[in-house]
Amino acid sequence: MVTGAVFIATIIIAVYVSGGEIIRYEVAGWPPPWGIEIVVESLSSLMIMLLSGVYLLILIYSFSAAKHELESKAIGWYYTALLLCLAGMMGLVISNDIFNFYVFIEVTGISACALVAAKGTRQATEAALKYILLATLGSGFILFGIGFLYMITGHLNLTFIAEEIVLVKDSYPFLIWTALSFFIVGFGVKSALFPLHLWLPDAHSSAPSPSSAILSALVVKVYIIAFLKILMIAFGLEVFNETYIRHLIIILSTVAMIAGSLFAFVQIELKRRLAYSTVAQVGYIYLGIGLGTPWGIAAGMLHILVHAFMKTCLFLCAGSIYYQTGFKKVNQFSGMGYKMPITMGAFTVASFSMVGIPLFGGFISKYGLALGSLEANMPALILVIVLSGLLNASYYFPIIGQAYFSQDSIEHGHGHNEQGHDDQKQDSKQFKLDQVPLSMLVPIIILALGIIGLGIFPGAVLDFINQTIMRLLIIHH
Repeated sequence: MVTGAVFIATIIIAVYVSGGEIIRYEVAGWPPPWGIEIVVESLSSLMIMLLSGVYLLILIYSFSAAKHELESKAIGWYYTALLLCLAGMMGLVISNDIFNFYVFIEVTGISACALVAAKGTRQATEAALKYILLATLGSGFILFGIGFLYMITGHLNLTFIAEEIVLVKDSYPFLIWTALSFFIVGFGVKSALFPLHLWLPDAHSSAPSPSSAILSALVVKVYIIAFLKILMIAFGLEVFNETYIRHLIIILSTVAMIAGSLFAFVQIELKRRLAYSTVAQVGYIYLGIGLGTPWGIAAGMLHILVHAFMKTCLFLCAGSIYYQTGFKKVNQFSGMGYKMPITMGAFTVASFSMVGIPLFGGFISKYGLALGSLEANMPALILVIVLSGLLNASYYFPIIGQAYFSQDSIEHGHGHNEQGHDDQKQDSKQFKLDQVPLSMLVPIIILALGIIGLGIFPGAVLDFINQTIMRLLIIHH
C-alpha cells in the first residue's frame, strides 16, 4: 500500500512539473546554501515515477516469490530492506545537495547488500561481502570528488556549485578534471561500468529474483542518474566536453557493450547471463552520456527507462521458471515455451527488445544512440551498437529457440532448490507445468506490454526526455 501510494504521488508530481515547474523544499526551513534542499524537476520526477512504478510491480511479484526463495524468518527484514532501498534511491534522485547524495548512496548501498544476502546461503553471503567491499571503495571515490568540488567552489548545493564553476573553471582546470575523475570511478563502481563491474555477476545470481531485478533495473541506474545530475548541473556539458573524461567514458562504454555481451554468451546459468547482459546495457547508457550531445544524453536516459522494463521482466521470468521447475540453466529450457507460454512469451518480448528489434522499446533507444553518434560526429560508434546488438542476439535467441523449437521435452522435471533438496522426478510424459500465481504473472505481463508500448508509441516519452534535457541545460547554464 505504501509503495502504491508513493507511485500515485509521483504521477501527480510528474504531471505538475511537466510544464517546466520546479518543486523546491528547504529542509527544516534553512535556505540553501546553508540548508539542505530537495528539488524535483522533470528529470527527478521521471526517475521517481519509474522507481516507484517498477518497485510496485516487483513487490507484488514478491508476495509469492519471497515465500519460495526465502526462509520465513527472513521475509520480514527482507521487505524492510526493500523499502529502505527504495527510500535511498528516491532520496538520491531528488536531493540537490551533493553531501546528501553521499548519505543516500550509503543508504541505498547497505540496503542493496542486505537484499543480496537475503537467502542466507554461503554463496549469497560471499556475494554480499564482495558487493559491500567494492561499494565502499566506490563511495570513497565519490566522497573525494565531493571534497574536491567543495574545495573549488565552497558549496555543496548543486545550484550554487554550478554558478561558481562558471567563474573558476579557467583558474582550476586540473582540480575540475580531478573531481570528475573521482566521480566517474566512484559511480562507475556503483553502476557496474566495465571493468569496475566485478561485484555484479555474483550479486545478481545469488540474490532472490526480485532482488536481482531491483539491482539490475533500478539500483545501478540511480547511480548513473546521480552522476548525470552532477555532470549536467554542477559542471555543465561545456566543461565536460572540454575534458578527457568524455573520451574515457566513450572508450569504457564501448568496451562494456562488447565485453559484457561476450561474457554473457558463455554463461550457462540464466541469471548470470542476465547479469553480464546488464554490464553491456550499462555501456549503452554511458555511451549516451559520453557523446555529450542532447540527443545522446536523451537516448541514454531513454535506455534507462526501457532497460528497467526489459531487465525487470527478464529476471522476474527467470524467477517464475525457477519457482515452477527449479531450473536455473539455459540448457534446461527445452519446450518451456509450451509449458509456460505466458512467462516465456514475456521473456521473448523482453529479449527481442534487448536485441533491438523494431517495434520494441530497445530499438528506439539504440536508434537514438545512433543518431547521437552522428550528432557527435562519431559515426563509427554505430558499428559498435550494431555489433553489440548481434551479440545480444547470440545469447538470447538460443534460449528462445530451445524453448519453442526444441524437440526435447523437459527431462523428468528434475529441479534443485537452494537448500540442496532435489524435487521429485517425474516422467516427462506426465510432467505438466501450470502458470505461476497471478501475483507473479500480472507484473510480468504489465512489463512486457510496457516494452511493446515504448516501442510502438515512443513519441510522448521522447518529447518529455528531450524537454527535460534542454531545461536542465538552460536553467543551470
